[in-house]
Amino acid sequence: MLFFSFTISFAQQYTNYSTKDGLPSNHVYTIIQDAKGFMWFLTDKGMTRFNGNQLITFTTKDGLPNNDVWDAYPTPDGNVWYMSKSASLGYVKEDSILSFPNSNKNKIINPIYSSQVGDSVYPSGPNRTFTLKDKQWIGESIKSSNTLFLDRIKVRQGNVANIAFKEKGEIELYDKKNNVITSFYSKDIHGKTGARGQLNDSLFFWTTNKNYSILNFNTLKVKTIHLNKSIGIDEVKNLRINLVNGGLQISGNGFVAKLDGKYEIVNPFFFPKNMQGHFGFIDKLNTIWIATFNNGVYKLPYVKRNVKYKLLNEKIQSFNIINQELIVGVYGKGFYKYNKKEKAFQEYIKRDDYVFGASRIKQLNTSFYLFKNSISKEVNGVISTLDLSDIYMEEYVINEIGRKLLYFEDKLYGNFSFGINKLNLNSLKVEKEFRQKGANDIVCFKDRLLVATTNGLKEIINDSLQPIVFENKTFNKSILSIKKMDDTNIIINTDGFGAYISDLKEIKPLVSTAFLIVEEAFVEDKKLWLATNTGVLKFTKTNNDYQLEKQFTIKDGLPTDHINTVFVDDENLIVGTNNGIAILPKKSESIPQLLDVYIGEAKYNNKNITADSATFKYTENNNVNITVANIDFSENNTDFLYDFKLEPSQKKWTTTNTNIFNFNNLQPGSYIFHFKSGTIIKQLHFTIKPLWWQAFWFKVLVVLLGVFLVALISRFFVRRSQFKKNQKVFEDKRLSELQLKALRSQMNPHFVFNSLSAIQYYIGENDFEASETYLVKFSKLIRQFFELSKENEISLATEVSLLNNYLEIEKLRFKEKLNFTIHVDTDLNLESTKIPTMLLQPIVENAVNHGVFNKMENGLVALRFIYIDAQTFKVEIIDDGVGFVNTKKRQNKNVKSSNVLKDRLHFLNYSEKWQISYNEEEVHPDKKDKGNKSVFLIKIIK
Repeated sequence: MLFFSFTISFAQQYTNYSTKDGLPSNHVYTIIQDAKGFMWFLTDKGMTRFNGNQLITFTTKDGLPNNDVWDAYPTPDGNVWYMSKSASLGYVKEDSILSFPNSNKNKIINPIYSSQVGDSVYPSGPNRTFTLKDKQWIGESIKSSNTLFLDRIKVRQGNVANIAFKEKGEIELYDKKNNVITSFYSKDIHGKTGARGQLNDSLFFWTTNKNYSILNFNTLKVKTIHLNKSIGIDEVKNLRINLVNGGLQISGNGFVAKLDGKYEIVNPFFFPKNMQGHFGFIDKLNTIWIATFNNGVYKLPYVKRNVKYKLLNEKIQSFNIINQELIVGVYGKGFYKYNKKEKAFQEYIKRDDYVFGASRIKQLNTSFYLFKNSISKEVNGVISTLDLSDIYMEEYVINEIGRKLLYFEDKLYGNFSFGINKLNLNSLKVEKEFRQKGANDIVCFKDRLLVATTNGLKEIINDSLQPIVFENKTFNKSILSIKKMDDTNIIINTDGFGAYISDLKEIKPLVSTAFLIVEEAFVEDKKLWLATNTGVLKFTKTNNDYQLEKQFTIKDGLPTDHINTVFVDDENLIVGTNNGIAILPKKSESIPQLLDVYIGEAKYNNKNITADSATFKYTENNNVNITVANIDFSENNTDFLYDFKLEPSQKKWTTTNTNIFNFNNLQPGSYIFHFKSGTIIKQLHFTIKPLWWQAFWFKVLVVLLGVFLVALISRFFVRRSQFKKNQKVFEDKRLSELQLKALRSQMNPHFVFNSLSAIQYYIGENDFEASETYLVKFSKLIRQFFELSKENEISLATEVSLLNNYLEIEKLRFKEKLNFTIHVDTDLNLESTKIPTMLLQPIVENAVNHGVFNKMENGLVALRFIYIDAQTFKVEIIDDGVGFVNTKKRQNKNVKSSNVLKDRLHFLNYSEKWQISYNEEEVHPDKKDKGNKSVFLIKIIK
């Protein structure tokens, strides 16, 4: 399998394929086209199949009995029967070679006179003809025992069984019972040289070097045609007739042609003599293929048969119109004049110099032909030459005088690489130089001298070079050329930014030219032709706008898509390139060269997918690789697009320029790979079988098992939910018990006893007012404890009031020994902010009774409520008492309220309504009275 590049030769019309491109040999016998459209080249080193982009050669390595294959017969069923001098023959089917032996073992079959009828082929030699039966060739002698017969030929036809040649040109046709059907006379129909064979069930042919004959079995008539009368040639070697795509073709050394309904030669095509072609073939698209014995195969597309190629391999510098004639500047050659009638270019001014352009100055009645080192002037048909070396030396000029000349305001102007020269009309000496890098073109328009530069459009005004500013946009593109379209507009051609149309006030891009290199333009009435790097673009003016009508490329016969310049006359499009000139009909239509798209290769995990083998077992990380190919004999078929989709995975078509498709990890199922190009749509079917655990019965079992598991899990969650409900009842009960414990803790005997002792003390001292006040506050506090014990949470305002009441009672008991402060952050909303009931009071009581009470001096208890965020606040309870460590030493027991608090915080956090943390620390670790700081961080969970 080989890919190749093209070689252009023979006036750039022909494309040559040889061993350097992948042919096994340059010795090519014949060329055929099979039913699918593939071209086949039959050589002495094997047979090669060609799809327009890829050569695939079949040899003995692939199963051929002999590499020397001189002929082949394509049948309607798609097979290609190969003919070779061998003991076995057969055909190529798809990519496989089938070979069948001679029933007479080891006997050579010499199929020089073979025939074809429908899908059957009958190899025949001088003495025997063969029929394929039971996968072997059965031979039958065709040599007659009748000495009156010069030759006898077996025929596969309903009525005629044999053709017999007798002396003096008599021909007899026999039926299957060996009865004479008819006889007739024909001179020169039978000779020692030439080919013969049955073309189908109705026609039989003979050839000699001078004529050919065709016998029609239906009319029982033969027609003989002499070459000298038909094509004006007396003798042609290797003459033969082929059945091609339902029609007849004739070919031999030097020509190929089709035969009409009367078996006459029509429109013969003659090969170039130096090509030495001995066989030609006209394919389905009317492309001509020529076989040679020393240079391989040549191809001539139909579109190129009407194209003329001139000045081959010459670089065309410029097209110039002088006195309504086309003058062509050719690099290193000079100027040539175009002869429209002969479609030829005649040498006009010969000079081995760098050629620029030619300019006609009407005001001076002079034509200038510009070279780098000289200028030729033509006045009234008389040409004179001015050597510029003297001017260069005298003026110390190192640049050209000009590549193009214009008459403007009584002066000549010429552009060169680095600016514009203003020249003297008579001497052509430079009077002034306008410096500008990349001055590529100049033109007069609306009485203004315009200059195309690499930095936008400029003009010469008052002896200075000024940029042209457009009203609608800034334009600084690199301009290659300018052309006047009409009295209103010009076309500006850029280097890589397309073409623009402007009236010098505004500028707008020309549609369909974005980012193109536009070298030159030609204006023809309402038509516009552009020379670009993608061929020639033809535009038509409709409703004051130009629309792209056609693109001429290599496929239309251009020698290259990079066009330097363009010219159009009444009938022809003439283009100049670095490889010469091409002349083609400007109304030529492109013929699509695509014949078919097909699967080149398809594999599932490296196993071939075919019509007979398209079912595979599923594997993880599987891979389907499909390679698509096409039969397309275009000159440049690299930019080929496909649309594809893989059903059922993909519903929409996807467009791509790749021909290799990979699909990974496909799940079990039936798949259809669709692909198309243009109107041709193809499919590939394949199936991935599921493994046992992917089968339907297994899936049903899994579903049933899943239902059972769901029921089982549902039962588990129902029981778990019930358990949680029971647990919540337990937790609520436990929380209530803790709240009661907290209440009992708050109403501990010490507090009640101390309170009542204080009241008794005040009564004993006859301080009834103090005892009454104490008793009122104590009863109020007791009532609050009982009322709030029924609530789970209270407002922060209520909690602050409760703590304040409690501390005031304690202060009545301790008098000056106890002081307290309560600070509430102003950012806290006391009414809306909630706190668990009876959370802080036990800790405050500890601060009084275990901190301040055991201190010798006066003590202070401080409460701080601090705002953190909308859901969080902090409570600090600080005392300067003896500290928790000293309290434990004196009491030698834990404070019961602390254990209750720990359990309560656990259940509050477990309820998922609160997130409360609690810690304690010493305020003055280094002092005797260490004090204590208790901190609650309370977050309300929404």
